[in-house]
Formats: sequence, C-alpha cells, structure tokens
Amino acid sequence: MKQNIKLSIFSLIAASLILTLDVYAQNEGGLEEIVVTAQKRSESLQEVPISIQVFSSDDIERLAVTNTIDLVRNVPGMVGVTNVGLPQAAAYFIRGIGQDESVSTLDPAVGTFVDGVFLSRQIANNSRLYDIESVEVLKGPQGTLYGRSTTGGAVRIITKKPTEETEGWFDIAYGEYNTIEASGKLNFPLADNLFAKVTTFYIDQEDGFLQNVTLNKDQWKRDARGARAQLMYVPNDRTEILFSAEYSQDDTGGAQGSNKLSACCGDDLFVVESGLENTWASTELMALSVKATMDFDNFQMEVIAADRDLDHSFNNDYSDQIVPAYSIPNLSNHQQTSLEINFTGEVDGANYPGIQWAVGASYYDDDNAVLFGDALFLFGGAVAGTFMRDLTNVTEARAIYADISVELGGGWGITAGGRLTKDEREVNVEQFLDLNGVPWQARTRANFMDRSGWLSTAAIGQPFDNATVEALGTKTKLEADEFTSRVVLDYKKSEDLMFYASIADSFKGGGWASRVTAAGDFKDLKPEFVTNFEMGMKSEWANDTVRVNLTYFSADYTDLQITAIDQNTGAFVYSNKADASVDGIEGEFVYIASDNLTLFANLSTLEGNYTDLRPGAEGLATKELKRTPDFSYRYGLLYDQAIESGEVGVTAVINKTDEYFSNQNNTPNGYRPAVSKLDFTVTYRPNDGDWRLIASCNNCTDERNANSTLDFGTLGFVTQFQDMPRLWRVSYRYDF
Repeated sequence: MKQNIKLSIFSLIAASLILTLDVYAQNEGGLEEIVVTAQKRSESLQEVPISIQVFSSDDIERLAVTNTIDLVRNVPGMVGVTNVGLPQAAAYFIRGIGQDESVSTLDPAVGTFVDGVFLSRQIANNSRLYDIESVEVLKGPQGTLYGRSTTGGAVRIITKKPTEETEGWFDIAYGEYNTIEASGKLNFPLADNLFAKVTTFYIDQEDGFLQNVTLNKDQWKRDARGARAQLMYVPNDRTEILFSAEYSQDDTGGAQGSNKLSACCGDDLFVVESGLENTWASTELMALSVKATMDFDNFQMEVIAADRDLDHSFNNDYSDQIVPAYSIPNLSNHQQTSLEINFTGEVDGANYPGIQWAVGASYYDDDNAVLFGDALFLFGGAVAGTFMRDLTNVTEARAIYADISVELGGGWGITAGGRLTKDEREVNVEQFLDLNGVPWQARTRANFMDRSGWLSTAAIGQPFDNATVEALGTKTKLEADEFTSRVVLDYKKSEDLMFYASIADSFKGGGWASRVTAAGDFKDLKPEFVTNFEMGMKSEWANDTVRVNLTYFSADYTDLQITAIDQNTGAFVYSNKADASVDGIEGEFVYIASDNLTLFANLSTLEGNYTDLRPGAEGLATKELKRTPDFSYRYGLLYDQAIESGEVGVTAVINKTDEYFSNQNNTPNGYRPAVSKLDFTVTYRPNDGDWRLIASCNNCTDERNANSTLDFGTLGFVTQFQDMPRLWRVSYRYDF
C-alpha cells in the first residue's frame, strides 16, 4: 500500500513539474553540463538513465569534503559511518543496503572504485580526496557494468590526469583540535608526449576527540600521510597510457566507543574510561595501476590493470571498561590483483539507428591473510580467555559483460545488458588459545601477536579448523556462476526532458561468519541477490536555469546477508535467513536564481522491511531494516560576490536525517534520533587569482550523536561510536 502511495506521489510531482515549470522566469545564466562516465562512456548526466549524484573538484572544495566518508552528509538516502573503532574503514549503506563488518570473509555491498579499480576491502576505503576530478555516487545495483558487490550501489572516484602544463599548488590548513593539514601538487612535462604529476597530503591532529578519564589522556587523533605519482604517456593522438603509484599510511587510532552503561560517564559520548592503554588502528597501502586507452576508427579500447597491497593492524577495546572486557587484536595483509579490458563504440548513420555499445571482460584475485582474535575478560574475570584465529581466504572472480543502447525513433530508446560472473572462494581457519593471559593492557604493537603462548584448541578437545567446520556442515569452498542484467526503456520528450524505466539485478558474493569463537558458529553464507525496478525523470527548465531529477525505486533482496548480535548470548550472528524489500523516492533540484546565486536541494525517502523469514529469524518480523531513515534531505546555497579586491564565495548546507536503528535487532540502544547539521564555507579569492583563503566548519552547531551501537547489554556494556564533532579549519592555497 505504502509503495503504491509513493509511486502516486512520484507521478503527481513529475506531472505537476511538466505543467508548471515552463513558466519560470528566464535568467541569463544557465546550468553547466555535467559529464559522467557511469556507463563506460562520456555522457551528460541528464542523459544517463541511472540515479547519480556527482561532485566536481570545485564541489569538493566548497563543501569541505576531505575523505569519502564526508560525501555521505551530501547524499540523502546514503548512510555512511566509519566502522566501529576503525577510522580508515567506511561502511556505506545506499538505499538501506550495505555491510558494516570489515572482516575479509565478507564483501561490501557498495563498491568503491578509484580510476576504474575496484577496492575489494572495506578496511581502507575511506580514501583521502585530493586532486580529484570528480566523484560519482551511483544508487542502486550496478551488477552489469560494475559487477558483483554493488547490490547497494557504487562510489566512483576519478583523479585528475597529468597534463602538458607546468603548474601546481600547495595548501596548508589549521583547524580545531590543533590540527595541521598540508597538501600539494606539481605537474610538469618530461617530454613532448610524456607528462608527470605528483600529489601529496599530510594531516596531524595534536588533541584528540575523546577524553579518557582512566588513563588521563585524550585519544582518537587523526594522523595520516600519502602521495600519488602519475605518468601520462601520449604516443599519438589516439592513445594515452596512465601509470599511477600511490602510497598512504594512516595511523588514526584510539577511536574508542563509549559505554552507555558506565557509572562515571555514560551520559557523555566523548568521555571514555577504557583501560586499554595501547590502542591503535593503522593501515599502510601501496597501489600500482596502469590505464591504457586507445581510439580506433569505430571503437575505443580500454585496459585497466592494478595491484594493491594493504597491511592493516589494530588493537581496540569494544567494552570501554577500566579492565577491558572485550578487545579485538588484528593483524592482516590483503593483496589484490585485477585486470579489466573493455571496448566501447557507437554506430550512427543514415542507414542505422543510433547505437552505443560496451563489451568487456575482467579478472580479479584477492588474497587475505588475517590474524585476529577475541580477548575476553567478562564478569570480573569469571569468563576469561583470548581466542585467536589464523585465517586465510582467497577470492577469484572472472566475468564478461555486454551492454547496448539503441535509438528506436520518436525519442524512444532501449538499453539491454548482461554480465556473466564466475566467483570462487576458499577459506582456511584454525583457532588457538593465547595463554599469555588477559586483559591486554600490557600488549604493544611489537608484541601483541606473539605466538609463543598459543595453543591449538584441538589440544583441549575443542578443535576449530577446516576439518572441524566441514564435519559440522560448513563449506570451505564456495562457487557461484551468476548472470546479472539490466533493461532500460527511455523516452526523450525534448533535449531537456527525459523519462526512463529500468529493471536490473546484481549479487554480492558469499562468505563466512568469521567473527565467532565456536566452530559451530563458523557458517558459510550464500550470495545476496537484488532485483531493482526504477523509474525516473531528468529535466532542465527555464532556459536551463532549473534542474529537476526524480527517481522512484523498488528493490527486492533475496538471501540478505544479516549481521547481528544475539541478545541472549552476546555472540555475533551471521545468516541469510531473510529476504527484504526497500522502496523510496529521490529528488534533485537546482535553481540558478541569478548569476551569483545557486540554490539546491536533494531528498530521499526510504522504507525497508523484511518480506520472508527463515526458521530462526522470526524475531525480525516486526523490525525495520537498519540504517533506513524514512526521510533525509539537504538544501543549501552557493553565493559569489565580487568586491573591490577580489571575490567572496559562500556555501551553506543544512542536512537532516530522520531517526533510524543502527542495529539489526532494533534495540532501544541502537536507536539513532533524527539529527540536523549545518556546514558552512567562505572562500576569498583576490583579483590576481594566484591564491585563496578558505574558512569552513562541518557540523557547525556541534551536534553529538552515536552512529553505531554494539549492544552487549547481557555482558554488562553497550558501546556507542561517535559521529564527528564540529570541525572548523582555515586554509591557504597558492596556485603556480
């Protein structure tokens, strides 16, 4: 019933706009064309039959976006949080679908791509956005053109290419919590057809966001640095080859959740009492890639090859108690190799309808070696022990795909595409008891994985290895051969008005429940599937001064991969025991009110429910799908005013997200109330144009909320993880 109401509302809004917007006052200025490559070719945003939100490099600067997680506050319908205690990991949910566990045996549901390279691990996808051409957020399943693990959508980051110019910039900033940031770029030619670019960034935060009253120190301090070197080789006017090498290290640690049940400070999210002195979270990444593009007479070929090597280490207290009751040590290495080749082209002539096509193939290999555990000291030590798992898992995927768009005449067009994927996975696991003792206050980064005291649990009659779990019915090898597809029908009423309707599906690969301490709980998970119906309108009016884009969608998920906490035992539970449906409306509105004033707004409605429950999941019957706020929106303005000495630019944005539950069980402790936040930026550029000053604040009113909750109430603690507090900064940038 509610779905029909939303569809009717969407139809009424679209019809009303068609009847009324033609009478808008005509302004001299107009909207700039936005070019996207969401369909593997360069197209105007207004011609692509996909719900997309795009951020240019100018948008990123004016909105004070520094990391990919910052995009979330500007994308209604997208919920994103840094994974609990791991500032480097971003858990994205688009249209209510995502993955909030960062273990290597589970894939994300929202894919992240940098220059076409898929980032397989959620552990380090909170990327620093520096020297970026644009970011595209694609909503809904993208299984045909982008493959598996995009059941929720995709985030595409496109970096700026080296050019033949000798130029660059440097930027230095100071901000709240005694934070110093610096970044820079140098672009220069090496030869007539070879260009180089080096970009770098650095951030150091002296004062932490959190105050630890047990250790009498502050913690959760940002500390990161990195660089990207690129070479562009252009041997002729039809070929370009881009080589990229990127290194980054992020030691932002101490992101401790706050125990709501604490007698001393449970009423203050930013005061903690964890006695785990040596707490940290660290990533180190080395990434290499090459992207070659060759134009032929009737088509273009693109080859993308990449290798990524990621080390991840952390030691966190997830109980926030003076004597830590539950902490997790982790040391892992993740190696990813990928190769994709695709061909795109078009056929257009007097004897042919307009045809655009794309075909391609991809190969992907992801090898993970992980040592991680659960250090328990529950009920004052009545239950104590450290369970360590030595785990490797390998994923290998191969795919071929094709996508073709045909003009049918009279403004009508159709697109059809399909992708065939073979996904193979294998896991090896063995559990040990660490007899070095708990709690973990004395452990350091040098000795926290000392194996000298490890004892295989088989020695005490509780074996936990591949043979054990296989005997209990768990598969240690998984294979999926899946065909995903999309069909889109579009109608261009005019150059400025398009309607479309599509049906598309996608899947997320299977995996294993590895955040468990009992062999019987180490279960294999089936793939997650989605079928999505979508209809939309894209339009520009009033001499291209008004843009109105509307989307209605309805998605059905089968074998949804659920992560929850058992409220009776406190154990993590993983299953495919439910199907779900999510539907909603999305809107984008932009109005060029004058040459120096732009008004904009985005909105999203979401309704997520379970539709079929398997035995053992009956308790979810009345629950809401987590992270599905009924309504969210952002609205704001861009204002530029010339003054005698230069130009002042003002950006103001208010964003609001309705209440939702951050946990699958919808417990009262997992309830996140509605929140509104204000972001504000002022930019001054002098007339000479060589430098600018930027002052900004995010969450200017310092709203303090929890975004994730580990509800271990039966074990004596409820740990809540914080949104970022207010952050202001002032930066000076010089261009040369």
